[in-house]
Amino acid sequence: MSKSAHSILIFIAVSLLSACQQEKVVPIPPEVIVKEVNKDTVPIYGSYIGVTQASLDVEVRARITGYVEKVEFVEGSWVEAGQLLYLIDDKPYIAKRKQVLAQLEKDKAAYDKAKRDVTRLKPLYEQDAASQLDYDTALSTQEQARASVMSSQANLDEVDLELSYTKIKAPISGMIGGSQADIGALVGSGGISLLTTVQQIDPIYVTFNMSSLDYLNARRRMNTLLEKRKAEEQGKTLGGFVRITLPDDSEYKYRGDVSFTDPKVNPKTGTFKVRAVLPNPDSELLPGQYTSARIRLSEFNDAVVIDEEAVRVEQGGLYVLVVMPDNTVEYRFVMVKHYGEQGLVIDSGLNEGERIIIEGQHRARHGQLVKPLSEAEFKEMQTKQNAKNVEGE
Repeated sequence: MSKSAHSILIFIAVSLLSACQQEKVVPIPPEVIVKEVNKDTVPIYGSYIGVTQASLDVEVRARITGYVEKVEFVEGSWVEAGQLLYLIDDKPYIAKRKQVLAQLEKDKAAYDKAKRDVTRLKPLYEQDAASQLDYDTALSTQEQARASVMSSQANLDEVDLELSYTKIKAPISGMIGGSQADIGALVGSGGISLLTTVQQIDPIYVTFNMSSLDYLNARRRMNTLLEKRKAEEQGKTLGGFVRITLPDDSEYKYRGDVSFTDPKVNPKTGTFKVRAVLPNPDSELLPGQYTSARIRLSEFNDAVVIDEEAVRVEQGGLYVLVVMPDNTVEYRFVMVKHYGEQGLVIDSGLNEGERIIIEGQHRARHGQLVKPLSEAEFKEMQTKQNAKNVEGE
């Protein structure tokens, strides 16, 4: 190679290297999903461990002595008020009724005879054809016969009542428990007395302990005097204030009313017993369940609220990534005042209207330029991209 050609090649290589060094690669801003900081009213709830109880728990007992002939219900099922549960052998009571009825008929016959005797003696006595003693004896016999009829009638009523007790029926509608007496068992005073129980679970009670301060805050939160008066007229201290969490951590769809509060506070714990009543038409709540009862105590008004996923943690505390008006990222430490259902209530560090990153924080750094997208814009972009991918296939 000639010297001049070699020089030309060196010149070209140096020129190309210089051009590459002068070109600056402009990075593509990463896409992040942002959300605007808003103000809202955030409720404050008190949470308490509660236990469900039947609103009525009625014992079914045998009121007469006898042997069980039939058990007419399925244990653990729903029964209606007046439904036949047990049938006790009624033959002894039918025989007793016949005996008492015969005595009643006998007493009625004696009473009729006594009345006829008085009717016959009265004109004779008025004409001095019968003595005073005979007439008084006839009147006395008539009254004794009448009393005997009344006594026999009372005995018959008692036997009829006992006979009705051979059919044991459900006192209320509700869920029936297990049977304590099988067919052939002796029940009553000479045997098993408690046969089963029936529990009314619609409505259902939830009892829990509440601090006096929380109760006072909840009472103050009732917005108007009319609301207070309406609740008190219905016997509800706090109407529609109680929320229940089910065992699967879902919220129960019906709200409850505080219907009873213990009139005294436990000086050792500063709490008192509270009972709430809730509708339970689908039997989702059963007696004896532990559950979480929540009552709205107060609220934060005009509170700065952000989503929990926007917050990051480091040694210095909690921070969020704020997208500035020029789309650069700024680390911002925040103070959280309350963790609520709607998000985190921020005490300081953010202002209404600012944009914070809620997804894609790992792609952003302090001072970095980003491409902010709203959740709606991001979904629209994904939809278009998916459509292109389908067309490409």
